[in-house]
Amino acid sequence: MRVLLLSAYHSASHAYWCDGLMAAFPEIHWTLKTQPARHFSWRVEASGLLWGLSDDADFERHYDLIIATSLSDLARLRAFRPHLAAIPTWLYFHENQFAHPRSESQSTDHQIGWQFLSIQNALCADWISFNTEFNRSTFLAGARQLLRRFPEKLPGKPLNRMEQHSDVLPVPLTDRMSDLATTSKEADLIVWNHRWEWDKQPERFLAALVRLRVSGIGFRLAMLGSGGGRQGDYDRERQALGDAVVYWGEASPEDYRQWMGRAGIGVSTAIHDFQGLAMLEMAQTGARVIVPRRLAYPECLPNALFYTGSEQDAGRDIDDLTELLCAVLAGDKREQGGTHPLPRWSSLVFGYADRMETIASGSYRRPQRVSGR
Repeated sequence: MRVLLLSAYHSASHAYWCDGLMAAFPEIHWTLKTQPARHFSWRVEASGLLWGLSDDADFERHYDLIIATSLSDLARLRAFRPHLAAIPTWLYFHENQFAHPRSESQSTDHQIGWQFLSIQNALCADWISFNTEFNRSTFLAGARQLLRRFPEKLPGKPLNRMEQHSDVLPVPLTDRMSDLATTSKEADLIVWNHRWEWDKQPERFLAALVRLRVSGIGFRLAMLGSGGGRQGDYDRERQALGDAVVYWGEASPEDYRQWMGRAGIGVSTAIHDFQGLAMLEMAQTGARVIVPRRLAYPECLPNALFYTGSEQDAGRDIDDLTELLCAVLAGDKREQGGTHPLPRWSSLVFGYADRMETIASGSYRRPQRVSGR
């Protein structure tokens, strides 16, 4: 089978999925086309133009199947490369703009435009998969709400078709962290392994730790993850945390693995996560995982320790996280919520194979949901 794999915004999580998919099916002849994970609005609007207008023979070849991430502009790509429109296409949603919080720099008009483009992309696909039911349900609900505002009704009930030709198929974990489950954990070592950006809310996380420090509760902090140029925004918090900080800043792959293997506790304060690969990998290492009871976390990490918090109320988030961290660091032995298995390629490979074979052959039956259980 020859497959064209498109990733228009090739961020770390999208690359993780693409690499895992290609490694799981080495017998497939893959052609991977990516664009850098920068200038999000331009990428979403123009990725199809960039590919469609390029002097690239790969876009003139025949394929048995096209697999594209949902940020890839299929409509414009097909307009410039018409023969691609005849190839069965599978669209994969890592996220959606209906449930994505809007930053202060983004206008409502921008986000509505991205939402409408995502509907167009979905209508170009023969099958759509989402990484979580949270992602799927918020996309479909948001699409219906947006199209109700459209001055004319779209013919043919396209949203019904999208719903009927969609399913949930998680991003499986690779084995890159699995061996760390056997390493010795340091109970008081808290590790942050997210981007230092507004949708992950490092402000709330650090505020909770400063409260613990002021209260005399002992812990150590390894503040990992991509800073996005924002490390300087938290100089005051770093100073307040003093010698509790054992690492601060983006880590090399080797250092990242070392801290992940030692972590006793991993924490999220995100207001945006459609699956939460960073926290899934933290759970894979055997750390105690502390997350808010929102977004996709209850679905993907039912074994986690949850704090109630509030996406809209930072103060409540900080209060509830501080209380839970205080209990855990004081030796609270409360059990995590069960033995729900993490999504792995070993349990999901047959589900992925079924999707590719079914879509490529044109026999669109609704497959059973595959959750990795």
